[in-house]
Amino acid sequence: MYYDERKERLELKKAQYARLSDEDISEEERKTMLRQSMHETWDRSKHAQQQRYSSNMRTIILLVVIVVLGYFIFNGMDDVDTVVKKLV
Repeated sequence: MYYDERKERLELKKAQYARLSDEDISEEERKTMLRQSMHETWDRSKHAQQQRYSSNMRTIILLVVIVVLGYFIFNGMDDVDTVVKKLV
């Protein structure tokens, strides 16, 4: 057996929404639910921002590689040796 945090959060939400639909929920519990919802939204947006950043970095690296390969293809492969020697 292992602890599944996602499953526990889901069950807690189901119980809270069931109580919310019955309108048997206190003002403090409503505030807690709102805070949790806002926190989850913040986490999702933060994760999405990190995903966009990593995706953009991969795209930039890919474009640089394509440009470098295009340079060597159009200017001949003889320049590769001189560029490698300058880098080393």
